[in-house]
Amino acid sequence: MPTDCADPQQDGRDRSAGARALPRTRRRILTRRGVIWLGQTCNLRCYFCYFVDRIKDAHHPEHPFMSLEKAKEICKTLREFYGCTSVDIQGGEPTIHPHILDLIAYCREIGLYPTLITNGIYLAKPGVLAKFQEAGIRDFLVSLHGIGEVHDQVVGRKKSYEKIITSIEGMRDLGIPFRFNCTMSEPVVPLLPQIAGKAIEYGALAVNFIAFNPFADQQQGVRTGDNVPRYADLKGPLAGAIDLLEEADIECNVRYLPMCMAEPRHRKNFYNYQQLSYDTHEWDFQSWLWTMMQPQMMRDGCLVPAFRIGGGGADNLYRNPFHRAHDYHSIAKEFAGHPVRGKLKFAWQHVAGRLEEAVRGKDTLYRKEARDRAALDCGYKYHDACSQCALREICDGFHGDYADFFGTDEARPITDMTPTDDPLLFIREQEKIVEEEDVEWAL
Repeated sequence: MPTDCADPQQDGRDRSAGARALPRTRRRILTRRGVIWLGQTCNLRCYFCYFVDRIKDAHHPEHPFMSLEKAKEICKTLREFYGCTSVDIQGGEPTIHPHILDLIAYCREIGLYPTLITNGIYLAKPGVLAKFQEAGIRDFLVSLHGIGEVHDQVVGRKKSYEKIITSIEGMRDLGIPFRFNCTMSEPVVPLLPQIAGKAIEYGALAVNFIAFNPFADQQQGVRTGDNVPRYADLKGPLAGAIDLLEEADIECNVRYLPMCMAEPRHRKNFYNYQQLSYDTHEWDFQSWLWTMMQPQMMRDGCLVPAFRIGGGGADNLYRNPFHRAHDYHSIAKEFAGHPVRGKLKFAWQHVAGRLEEAVRGKDTLYRKEARDRAALDCGYKYHDACSQCALREICDGFHGDYADFFGTDEARPITDMTPTDDPLLFIREQEKIVEEEDVEWAL
């Protein structure tokens, strides 16, 4: 029988394979991790990047880095209003923000433990990693998207692989925890087992294999039939990579693939939107809705007041077409110009949100948000065969853009088990690492 928490030393091995050993848990609760985008300024041009057009366009309102003061205000809201205990700090490339060390120190000060999502280029410089360690970085989520020249090709800069390996070696030598993100674009797929090997060699705490799906700027024609792999083609290399990581006791997660693409032994590693909120290394839907609104992602302008996922917050303030894009800014300006009136205006939403959460349950609200993201925001589609699948109610299906490229006839309905409506059915069998600062609430 599975245990709620596994002792990382129970078998005499260091489960992190060289990094610090951390406790593990099979308990699944809603994540308390937030996210902040500092601005879409970057030193690489990865073609799979969600914000590649904004990174290329210096005049885009989200391109320049925001001020330290604005970033602090967002982080303060994540901690005090949304109750987040950790945060993923992103850019573009956050390590080149001029005040990133000050922001890391501030997050530590307020109890919001900081992770940086990074391409590792700047961190390869001598002495830089030590400064991040001194500032209070909790860990790095390193973007390793290939091996050797393939990585350089994918990220659009020569010698990038050399630099990222230098950074990873530095993290290992200093004892700074790190995890890997790998986007599974076409040239990367054959290398997935080798990327798993690098995680084992250097002691990564976890590896996330992410489907090359379109979000934001990727919908502008960046994806082609040449750089998007067929799901059937990535199944074999992905299964091999997962097996290597599992044998080495390194956490492995697969994002945004239909669950029929998983080998039965790997279903616990597959996270669609309905499973995502129960991964403590992923983002809380409630605060994520707020931070991904444009005023919270750009240098200039005021912040939109924080809102709750219930009480119509997600539907009225995020998805309502009258409250999109330019109208966000009018809301922010009104709130800034008349703070008392603005707080009163949003007070009803906060009360309504709390009331709906109390009546329906937070898990129910998050599951509705998960389904809305798949169906409304990403246009996921099902094949007719999916109606026969036992996992139909907990799987997103095929991303709409992928279905337009290749169709959905790769679907293979799972019929060897009783149909389920429990999104935690498989993922509760996965052992996940728990950072020391989260032990009290996550175990």
